[in-house]
Amino acid sequence: MLRAAIMLTLLLSQFSPVYAKSNSNDLLESVVVSASRAPVAANFSGSSFTIIDKQILEQRQSSTLSEILRDVPGFAVNRGGVLGSTTQVRVRGAEGNQVLVFIDGIEVNDLAQGSEFNFAHLSASEIERAEIIRGPQSALWGSDALGGVINITTRRGKGALNISGFAEGGSFGTSHSGGSLSGGADNYHFNIAGSYIKSSGDNISRDNDEDDGYENGSVTFSAGYSPLTNLSFDIVSRFTEANNEFDGIGVTGLPADSDSETKTSQNYSRIQANLSLYEGVWTHKAGIALSNTDNDNFLNGIEGSSNQGKKYKFDYQTSLFLETSEITSASHILTFALEHEVEEFTQRGAVAFGNDPNQDIRTDSTSFIGEYRITFSEELSLSASVRHDDNKDFRDATTYRTTAAYNLDSLGLRLHASYGTGVKNPTFTERFGFFATSLFFPFIGNPDLSPEKSRGWEIGFDKSFLDNKVNIGLTYFDEKLKDEINGFFFDPATFTTTAINETGNSKRRGLELAGRAMLAENWSLSANYTYLDADQPDGLGGREREIRRPENIVNVYVNYNFLENKANINLNVNYNGKQDDFFFAPPFFARETVSLDSFTLVNLAASYKFSDLITLYGRIENLLDDNYEEVLGFQGSGIGAFGGIKINISP
Repeated sequence: MLRAAIMLTLLLSQFSPVYAKSNSNDLLESVVVSASRAPVAANFSGSSFTIIDKQILEQRQSSTLSEILRDVPGFAVNRGGVLGSTTQVRVRGAEGNQVLVFIDGIEVNDLAQGSEFNFAHLSASEIERAEIIRGPQSALWGSDALGGVINITTRRGKGALNISGFAEGGSFGTSHSGGSLSGGADNYHFNIAGSYIKSSGDNISRDNDEDDGYENGSVTFSAGYSPLTNLSFDIVSRFTEANNEFDGIGVTGLPADSDSETKTSQNYSRIQANLSLYEGVWTHKAGIALSNTDNDNFLNGIEGSSNQGKKYKFDYQTSLFLETSEITSASHILTFALEHEVEEFTQRGAVAFGNDPNQDIRTDSTSFIGEYRITFSEELSLSASVRHDDNKDFRDATTYRTTAAYNLDSLGLRLHASYGTGVKNPTFTERFGFFATSLFFPFIGNPDLSPEKSRGWEIGFDKSFLDNKVNIGLTYFDEKLKDEINGFFFDPATFTTTAINETGNSKRRGLELAGRAMLAENWSLSANYTYLDADQPDGLGGREREIRRPENIVNVYVNYNFLENKANINLNVNYNGKQDDFFFAPPFFARETVSLDSFTLVNLAASYKFSDLITLYGRIENLLDDNYEEVLGFQGSGIGAFGGIKINISP
């Protein structure tokens, strides 16, 4: 063992570090962290990606990240009504629970809500950056990454002590405020931030006029310490308490006014250690994370049900960063990772008519991940990754991914391609049911479900013109999903609903066209168009379009900065084409497919920076007052105006 360690030390001493600079804050904008197990330069990523940075967040002024995600190519956002309502995000036609979401390195998909992250409660106020990687990423990140990854990073402290705050108010009785205290030096950093939002809301249902309100309080804490130049420790925690009112389904099968509300509690925490050896040639990272969510439903002030999901995760990763200039002009990154997860699901409800809905379920898995990346002469980059998931309760899964990126700097051209497989494990609800012993239309679990499996590929290019003042990109993608889980199989003989694996393949293919241009010194224009063809077997030998997946989505983003960068105006337009949804018609709640009309959301935002201390801002949402539904029967908010002030103090 000692001899092996000595040999490894001698070997590593012959290599110089490559990409160690990727961790530099100065180069953060040019590095994509989640497109590989080790950070990769953006132009070497073979997968399609989008980066939402702090500047875009400030220009848009949206209170929630989900509204900004509408601008991302390949994305469809569905909010079930007003602010605080359940919000789903689908990538390239994948289900919401087939997209893995990270916040500060913590997996936050909610086990208590079908392994899907509810974007309704994620405020944009403390977000520094969001990375979106499209296409199958299970070989890197596991089950929930079948359709893509959204990696969110909150702000970190740096430099002198800084105190900042904001307060805004506006339509629908909405107030939103928050603040932060941060700072740092070469060997430490810290940030503590909090925000609170309250809204009287608007009417969700088509009939009647009851407003559905919302409250959300969030606190984020992060800190890091480096006792040595090559050793650091980090800790991050995020706590959210939210309360949203909603309308239940009435006798018509559509939402009707009701005194219903959901109280949500979220707790995400992670501790991580980082060690770098041989001047960055050999790195190590180990962490422990907890994701804990609790959702309690009330009707007329009486608790009807509650669901809790907990995930404990241990992970270790090591990477070698090497150059072989004497053999061939190439750089190499070899990564190995180990992950162990324990998941717990708890369901509670009133015991009535001899029925006991309570459940306590636990499962665990261990995963082994390997990735190799090679880059030749700063032009061609290739990667291959493989992952094996050893699952306790169902068949083990092995997934893989390959990517390629080729840069022709002389032509301002980047070519990229990827092929990968994905897997999505059945959720606790799909396997064990939801109030399965209820006398009224119970959802019966199916413990024999197989994981969903996918194969997907993409190919595309990015081209720049006029000294990089104009950029366009085009990507074609094609994915097939096998064993898709359908949770709406109704048995009229027993009046029960269960989940089944569909026969045949669900197909998702389309185009993503994106462009960006500097129209003048202070004018910028961004636009993108997504065409999506997503269908599935209809169970009758034919095919049907998958619900809540518009065929056409167009986004336009115009920004103007003037008065020596003190003033800014931003115009954002989102066109959402026609889409289908399901209607469960009474009295037997037979499933029907209905069409939802297209709609256009126009948002206008402006700000003026009086000094380094004070900035005033305002925005108008849904400027055209479009009447729209993203989920059948749940109306979105009408036109709304908001204004506020930001204060930034550096003693």
